[in-house]
Amino acid sequence: MKQDRLRIISAKDLGRLNMPNFCPRCFWIERHIDKPPSIFPGIFSTLDAVTKRSVHRSFLERGRQPEWLPLENIAGVEERDIYFKMPVEYGDWILIGRPDDIFKEEGGGYHIVDYKTAKFTARQDELYPLYEVQLNAYAFLAEKYGFKPINKLSLVYCQPKEDLNSDDSFDLGFTTHVETVDLNTDIVPELLLRAREILDSEEPPEAAEDCQGICRWLDKANKAL
Repeated sequence: MKQDRLRIISAKDLGRLNMPNFCPRCFWIERHIDKPPSIFPGIFSTLDAVTKRSVHRSFLERGRQPEWLPLENIAGVEERDIYFKMPVEYGDWILIGRPDDIFKEEGGGYHIVDYKTAKFTARQDELYPLYEVQLNAYAFLAEKYGFKPINKLSLVYCQPKEDLNSDDSFDLGFTTHVETVDLNTDIVPELLLRAREILDSEEPPEAAEDCQGICRWLDKANKAL
C-alpha cells in the first residue's frame, strides 16, 4: 500500500541512503509510486536458513557455536526468530528489521551478525556502507527491545569453494570470512530524517549524477515513447 511505502522502511532500505551512488529521485519514485518487480533467487533464502539451523543446532546439541563460525567471546544464541518493528521519532517512520542471529557474549552484552552467501570481494566491500547502516539499524532496534548492550556487529561471509569436495556427489564446501562492522547507531536517526525530508518533497528531487537506477530507466522510456 502507498501509505506503507511512505511510513515503513526496512533496515536494508535505509542503508541504501548511505551508498555513494544513492539517488534521491529513485528513492522518491519507489516510495510514492512503486518499483518494478524483481526476482530474488530462492536458493539464497535456503542457504541462509541452513546456516542458521547449523548454528542453533550446534548450541542445542553441544552447547557451543559450530567450528566453522570463527566468532570470539560467544556464550549462546538467541533462539527466537527476531523481527523488529517499531515506530521511531525520527521522521515518523516505522523501522523494521530481522537480524540473522543475535549472540549472547560471555560476561554480558550481545553480538549481532548478518550472514552473506557470497565471496568477500571488492564488490562486496563496495556494499559496506549499506551493510553498516543495516546492522546498526538492527542494533538501534535491538536495544529498544531490551537487548542491552549491543557490543559488536559482524558480517559473516559464507564463501563457496571453487570445486566440489568429490566428483561422486554434488558436495560443495564453504569457507567463512568475518568482517567487523563499526558500531555507530547515531547514523540511523540521521538517515531516517534524511529519508523523510526526501519523501516530504511534493516533486521528485534531482537525480544523482550518473544514476543507473529507476529514474534513468524512466527517462529513457519517456524519450522512446
